[in-house]
Amino acid sequence: MRRLFWAIVGIGIGVVIGIEAVRWMNRTKERFAPPNLARDAAGYFQGLGDRLKSAISEGRQEMAEAEITIRADLGLPSR
Repeated sequence: MRRLFWAIVGIGIGVVIGIEAVRWMNRTKERFAPPNLARDAAGYFQGLGDRLKSAISEGRQEMAEAEITIRADLGLPSR
């Protein structure tokens, strides 16, 4: 009777692990499918371009403010 019980428990655990493994593989396969990878990459590079534009804009603004300060310190006329 004990052997039968443990055999059923072992089979049950094996079935649960097998089902979860198949679900995990299907989710992973879907995540790495070419259309999904392309969409994720496009979103990443779009966001990267926006961040780069913002950084360049802020850098130019800081350079202009620094130039005004330097010109004032040296007594040069402002542009």
